[in-house]
Amino acid sequence: MRNISRIAVSFVATAFVFAPYLAAAQTTTIRDYSGYSNWRRQSNEEQQKIDAPGSVAVQYFPMPVLFGPVNMLHNYGELRVSGRTHEGEDIMAPKGTPIVSPTAAVVTRVDYGAGEGNAIYTANPGGERFIYYHLDRVAEGIAAGQVLARGDLIGYVGNTGDASKGAAHLHFEIRTSSGNTPSNPYSRVTLAFTAEEQMTYLAKILTQAADPNALAQFLVSNFRSSFTAAQTRGIALPAAVGALLGATPVALVAVPAASATNFALTRNLYFGRSGDDVRALQRFLNQNGYIVAAIGPGSPGQETVYFGPATRAAVIKYQLAYSIAPAVGYVGVLTRASLALLRV
Repeated sequence: MRNISRIAVSFVATAFVFAPYLAAAQTTTIRDYSGYSNWRRQSNEEQQKIDAPGSVAVQYFPMPVLFGPVNMLHNYGELRVSGRTHEGEDIMAPKGTPIVSPTAAVVTRVDYGAGEGNAIYTANPGGERFIYYHLDRVAEGIAAGQVLARGDLIGYVGNTGDASKGAAHLHFEIRTSSGNTPSNPYSRVTLAFTAEEQMTYLAKILTQAADPNALAQFLVSNFRSSFTAAQTRGIALPAAVGALLGATPVALVAVPAASATNFALTRNLYFGRSGDDVRALQRFLNQNGYIVAAIGPGSPGQETVYFGPATRAAVIKYQLAYSIAPAVGYVGVLTRASLALLRV
């Protein structure tokens, strides 16, 4: 009987020691990408902020990059070398272009990560979460808990994080409230901000900017046609922009603009692939000094549809020239993004 009691006591003690581990083994941890769950565990006021954008998702909304045209790479779901799939849409635009919220929203997290770089996470209508990665910098004064109206500044296009060796772009994601299920943004970004909206939102952004004159010069340099078109229609321009357009032209810093391109690839290209886009790539390389072949197939005027060793060698030369790593002749997201910002 004494032995039985001793065994029972030992069993109970063991249960207390291992209970937390057993419980943990039965619990699945779901990564919350947006900070939403943390907000839900806080005060009623903060929960009300999360619910404020409304219970119905906005099905179609404007491009979150305020000025364009820009280039969307159509790369949601793309398989990466690491084995994972790309869970957002990359939107190419000049570094420093303002990014605004396309819907009413609440900022749930402001963060910096080795992969995502400067990042903003928001709660949006219908329990959706919008995520913005690789920002050059976040909006001045932005913080978790901030309520955003449509058109409010989030940050500026950049290439921070693991995009540091590639062209500037916005990585834009849409996720469910759990933060664990992404969906393709491309089919939903079907609208554009009107010229009236652009000027109204920009006027507010310039009051927030650390150097509004420098921002105005940058925007006029890259998106002059947007401002002259608005001016022609009698739409009031922000004062800093109007001063630039109404005065004697001033020297502006030249920044590569997404609107300068008429060459873009809609898929990755690599050794063994065939198609008209391979021919277009060969033509681009030949025209820009990265000669595929001096004579015969692949040479200027004799470009082919096949991605062979000569095409790979020419791509490597291009990648080395633009510091795209790894320079192995694989035309993936970084190389495509770089090509999209150059003239044919």
